Amino acid sequence: MTLRILAILLLTLEGISAESGQVAPDNASNRTGGPMELSWGPLQPFVLTMYQESTFSVEYTLYCNHSSDRYRVEISSKRHVVFTVRQDAIVLYCSNATDILMNVTDTGPQVIPIPVTSSTTSPRYHVIQRKGLRGKLTLALYGELIGRALLDVKLQKVGNSLQNETTADRHVFNVVVFRKLGVFDTVFRVLIYIFIVFVTLAFGCKLDIDVVKENLRRPVAPAIGLCCQYILMPMIAFAIAKLVVPNDPAVALGIFISGVCPGGGVSNIYSHLLDGDLSLSITMTTICTIAALGMMPLWIYTLGKVFTDELGGATKMDIPFLNIFTALIILIVPLLVGVAIKYKLPRLTKVLMKIITPVTLFVIIILISVGIYTNLFIFKFFEPKVILAGSLLPYCGYILSGIISLILRQSWTKVKTIIIETGIQNQGVAILLMFTAFPPPDGEIAAVAPIASGVMTPLPLFVLTIIYQIYKRCNKDKYASVPEKDATKRGDVDLEVKNGTKIIVNGNREEKEMLQYD
Repeated sequence: MTLRILAILLLTLEGISAESGQVAPDNASNRTGGPMELSWGPLQPFVLTMYQESTFSVEYTLYCNHSSDRYRVEISSKRHVVFTVRQDAIVLYCSNATDILMNVTDTGPQVIPIPVTSSTTSPRYHVIQRKGLRGKLTLALYGELIGRALLDVKLQKVGNSLQNETTADRHVFNVVVFRKLGVFDTVFRVLIYIFIVFVTLAFGCKLDIDVVKENLRRPVAPAIGLCCQYILMPMIAFAIAKLVVPNDPAVALGIFISGVCPGGGVSNIYSHLLDGDLSLSITMTTICTIAALGMMPLWIYTLGKVFTDELGGATKMDIPFLNIFTALIILIVPLLVGVAIKYKLPRLTKVLMKIITPVTLFVIIILISVGIYTNLFIFKFFEPKVILAGSLLPYCGYILSGIISLILRQSWTKVKTIIIETGIQNQGVAILLMFTAFPPPDGEIAAVAPIASGVMTPLPLFVLTIIYQIYKRCNKDKYASVPEKDATKRGDVDLEVKNGTKIIVNGNREEKEMLQYD
């Protein structure tokens, strides 16, 4: 249950949905040359919508040898988890057969029925007359889960007893099931963006421009974070993809793409909730998102070719630059508005500082509940190896980036921030890449790997946040008191800063009054 609760990061904040699209034609034939002919035009699959029933009509022609013959048509699903058949078998009686004129080739067994009223024939064919049944076969199918499956239409000749039944003919059709994006999903995604904008705006009120300038002037911590993001994480992702899922190229590609994505905006939220260096977190998120415009193509078109070649060149990797720019806009614009509010509307800033933590926790819980409800189906794709690969990627990132930061003598506040920024990836970018790399619904299925990584990523952070917030509430006096002087380590220099009623706390400039509890 804990795993499903933590699905918020990918199923909600990154706004995951699977929309229906164009379906590539299938080349598998559904004709067997038996006594029954089924006509379905071009060999396209049946397209279903998840959680909806659809009805299809297929024309058939059944040729009878004797008027006493009976045939039963059974329709079944090869994968009930993908779709089910909502109808019983039907029986066709040759006693109802009528005369059917046919054009028969001299050189092949192909039989092409023609209307009884037709009076013209081609010199290439000769006309014969047979008894048969013609009509429409109704298929009532219900989409259970996104994916591909086979529909089996079996014609059995009925004897004097069930034991005497024999299979006279068989036809196989392809079925594709999509998930349609509904009104509820659209409203939910809009609410997510509103929440992200609000949180980013509030973080702008808390942002200390002087600390940002100091981080850029002495960019030791941002440089560590950038290297961990675009050197350490791609290497970890490549190793996991080759060792954990070597026989599943699509999943391996999804894991690798997850490792080369920029940091997600959720890292700023956890940096705030766990009292990390918020100014450093926002600085690193901005830098890594900008760097993604060059680093993602570099990794995908070099080391990523190992996985695309294993797929036989069937994938088409298009970097979603528009989505990366959108992420930058959502990050920077509300942030600048928040900074302006901080200096122009100090009273509003105080209100935002008081409500930002409880509002964030409350909204996260709401998003967890609604996100699970709307995306519960995705957990059916979680196999043990996918869960293992999705867990190892962020957890190895947390551990190794923390070790590197400690070796390079960063303060504990900055170590926490670098750990969070490294481990949390913007899985929404990885999912979009999977959608474009494979035809639907294969893209949605291939996206299970980054989804699993997104689900497992916040697990330790979420648990630590709950424990830490409870601890702070139980030690209210300790966290409510404000020392006259506070030391903040920047690189290898200890600084004590006082500026009137303002102090530097954990790399963030705050007003004393904002830290007082009611």
